[in-house]
Amino acid sequence: MALFWSKGYESTSLADLLQTTGLSKSSLYETFGSKRELFLRAFQLYKKDRMDGLTAGLSQPDAYLALTNAFKTVLDGKGNQMGCMTANEAIELAPHDPKLQEMVESDFYNIEEVFRQTIERGKENGSLRAGLDSRKMARFLTVSLQGINVMIRAQAKREVLEDFISVALEKLNERE
Repeated sequence: MALFWSKGYESTSLADLLQTTGLSKSSLYETFGSKRELFLRAFQLYKKDRMDGLTAGLSQPDAYLALTNAFKTVLDGKGNQMGCMTANEAIELAPHDPKLQEMVESDFYNIEEVFRQTIERGKENGSLRAGLDSRKMARFLTVSLQGINVMIRAQAKREVLEDFISVALEKLNERE
């Protein structure tokens, strides 16, 4: 997973895969069928791990604090210098691969949904303002998160990313 995440699908060679997995060429193909199948399994694992982490991080009662921590975790989390594997594949493969496009779209929707649920909880318990449009704000946060991940991958300066995060989070408590 880390190999595909860091190098991308196209730049990951068979030699890279053999070295990383410790498998022979025949064992790799016997076990996974193809480079593509191995990649799809790695991508599924990435999405599950990332979604589990995001969901756990957003579970605290104070929704504003949960969302703040989720965005800050993006800067400091595991693999942060590589950005988001989903965002990377959205750029590299999804425009040319309908199956990957579907997987990326589904992942973005799942992120949106966990943000929406967090916003709803925050509106109910008063940690976020009641007038927020939960769906629109969840979409805004999803796009913001992916933009941050692309900027991380492009090695943007941390202060730029911190400024962006602070502005994005201000939207949660802006008065109407």
